[in-house]
Amino acid sequence: MTQSVMTKYDFSDVIRLYNDTLTPLAESYKNSKNLGGKVRGTVGRLYENIAHAIILMVNPNLTVLHNDYINVPSRSGRYFKKTQVDLHVYNKDKLILVIEGKTFLDSSMLDRAISEFDKIRRVKDKMLPCCVFTGQQCVSEESFLWFHDEQPFDLFVVNETKKRDSKYPIFQTLDPLDVNKLTQFADYVDNIVQRSC
Repeated sequence: MTQSVMTKYDFSDVIRLYNDTLTPLAESYKNSKNLGGKVRGTVGRLYENIAHAIILMVNPNLTVLHNDYINVPSRSGRYFKKTQVDLHVYNKDKLILVIEGKTFLDSSMLDRAISEFDKIRRVKDKMLPCCVFTGQQCVSEESFLWFHDEQPFDLFVVNETKKRDSKYPIFQTLDPLDVNKLTQFADYVDNIVQRSC
């Protein structure tokens, strides 16, 4: 369980959301059969909700959208594909940040996120800040560096236990949030907002 600590941001609501979501899930999983999928889906949305809450804590005037599909033309311009990542952040009408949220990040998930970042940047802004906000990760350093070299992005691993162990999922261990990483993410959002004005 995560405890609230003093920082320049008040993360008490975020920590309460995290604890209040995970604690009953851990109980449900122990006491029920075959709830793994439901638990994983709820925990996955939890990280999107945490990122969303922090963004609005930094600046309540920002607009954060889910399912904000962007039409991306093929290289020839003849075909179109709708694409999006979990959170699209707007300052007024300008897209200033896109975020992929994950409970844990593995190589295949990062590959998909990088592909979507690339498509969105082709249409919106080649320098658009993109990040992955995740609880834990299990991407090898070599793979991580390869993906980062292909398409620059920022990574925030916000649980205290950074490396994922599939035998001990977050909803069972109730691994605490890393308040320092939450602060870094809030500062990151604030810097992007300041540059977008």
